[in-house]
Amino acid sequence: MRFFKLLLVIIFLGSTKLFATGQVPDYLIIEKDTLFIQSNPLEEYFKNHPIPDNLITSLSSANWRGYVAYFKFVAGKLVVENIYKEDFKEDSNGKTQFIKTSIYKDIFGAKLNFPCDFYSGLLICPSGDVVKYVHMGYSSLYQNYNLIEIKNGSTIKSKKFTTEEFQKFKMDYFNYYKKTEEYKAKVKEFKEMEQETDYPGSSLRVVHPGIGKENKSLTKKETEFKADKFIESFMFVYLSDYMKTIEVPNN
Repeated sequence: MRFFKLLLVIIFLGSTKLFATGQVPDYLIIEKDTLFIQSNPLEEYFKNHPIPDNLITSLSSANWRGYVAYFKFVAGKLVVENIYKEDFKEDSNGKTQFIKTSIYKDIFGAKLNFPCDFYSGLLICPSGDVVKYVHMGYSSLYQNYNLIEIKNGSTIKSKKFTTEEFQKFKMDYFNYYKKTEEYKAKVKEFKEMEQETDYPGSSLRVVHPGIGKENKSLTKKETEFKADKFIESFMFVYLSDYMKTIEVPNN
């Protein structure tokens, strides 16, 4: 999973246009409804149990995970109903065909409904019309949101939001998150990964046209400021990975 994060950082810091791609979501099955979710619960599991490389045959800017998972609740517990890899093939007319192939048994074995007791966080389920389309991550806005708080795989509570309420909630949560040690550690990690690329800092270099002599101290400060803003924007786009509770923590 470190490779995926590094790839995202390189793309984001190198070109925001390349980074600006909406993501294929995972899904939550509730009775007869199948809702898409702006969260990816299995990412926590795959940190310690990586998907074998041979099971992911293609990656795209619209699906950096390389899979699409379906979840449901069984007796109040979140479980994996199925997981698919995505393949893209051209037909005889040169048109691209989208193919989904289940890889559930290869990852979780024959037992059905793999329990997500490793997951604590929010399932963010938007619904209704798109209020504002944003071609970046899970940034598009919808009429309504249903947030379901999960702790160790069990449903704790849920709450419904309007567009405006969800926007405020997300901003308030981000302001809290920026004060945490986890956020500071992530920023440090992303900066270190950016420096590991073949052209560290080149995409963030500040240029002052018309100035004969470069002020190295000023350039360094402005470059660091720009890097911080880029990373802050990156973290906000993927904030759903880090939001854990429906209520914003006070401390």
